[in-house]
Amino acid sequence: MTFKINALWISLAGWFMLAGPTFAQQVATFRAQIRGGGDHGKCTIEVDVDGVAEIEIQGDQGRMRTLSGNPAGWRRMECNQPLPPNPVDFRFSGVDGRGRQTLLRDPSSNRGVAVVRIEDPQGGHEGYTFDIEWRGAGDDFYRGNGPGRPNDPPIAQPIAPPIVDRDRRDDGGFRRDRNGRWDDEIRFTGRGDGNFNDFRGPDDRLYDCEVSVDRRGQVTVTFETARRTRLTFNGRLTRFDRDLIVADMSGRGVKGSMEIRLNGRDRVTDVSMSARGRDRFELRWRR
Repeated sequence: MTFKINALWISLAGWFMLAGPTFAQQVATFRAQIRGGGDHGKCTIEVDVDGVAEIEIQGDQGRMRTLSGNPAGWRRMECNQPLPPNPVDFRFSGVDGRGRQTLLRDPSSNRGVAVVRIEDPQGGHEGYTFDIEWRGAGDDFYRGNGPGRPNDPPIAQPIAPPIVDRDRRDDGGFRRDRNGRWDDEIRFTGRGDGNFNDFRGPDDRLYDCEVSVDRRGQVTVTFETARRTRLTFNGRLTRFDRDLIVADMSGRGVKGSMEIRLNGRDRVTDVSMSARGRDRFELRWRR
C-alpha cells in the first residue's frame, strides 16, 4: 500500500513538472513596429484568441496573458509612436472579432499601461483587432493642466454649456467642478430594443445596453446583439446637460457623435448615433 501511495505522489509530481512549462507559455510578449509620428498617436493590435485573454500595452511593448482556453497569439502591433506614460484623450476601439473586447485599465490611471480583455464565446481561434489612440501626453487633461511636456502642442479643452445650479444634484443635473467641467460618474445597465444599420456591412439587432462614464469623461457603451455578441463603442464626453450626454465615439469600424438621453441622472432612455455619406451608418436604441 505504501509503495502504491509513493508511486502516486511521484506520478503527480512528474505531471506538475511537465505542466509547468505549458502554463508558462500562456504569456506572450511582442514589440510594436513603429512607423510614422506626429502629435496624434495610434496603435493597431491584432491577435488570435480562443477563450479569454488580457493584453497589456506599455510604450512599444505588448504582453498577452491567456486566462482560459487555448493559448492566444499575436498577429501584429503597429504604432506611429510608443504609448506615452500619461496620454491625453486616450481612446480604445474594438474593430473586429465575434466576441467581447473591453478596456479594463486606462494608461492615464494605470502608470502608463493600457489593459484590454478579450472574451471569445465560441470554440476555435478567432482574429481580433482593436485600436488605441491618444493625443500627446499630459498631467490631467480634464482639469485643464494641459500637456505635461513643454514641447507638446496646445490641446483644445472641452467646453461645457452653462446650467443653473451647477453644483446641485437634486434637480437631476450632473456634478461639475468649479470650472464647469464634468466631475461625475454614470453606471447604467438596462433592457431595451434597437438596431445598428451599417450600410457597408452586416446589421445588428440590439437589446441590453450598458453605459459607463467615469470622472475623466471616458465613455463606454455596450449593446448585446441578436447574434449573442457584444457591440462596444468607446470615446470621450464632449458635452453634457441635465438630460443629455454627447460623446465622440468609435467602434465596429465607425465613428461619430453619440447622444445619450436620460430620465434622471442614471436612467438611460435613448442612445443614437449616425453618419452620412460614404461611411453611412445609423444606431438607434430605446429603453
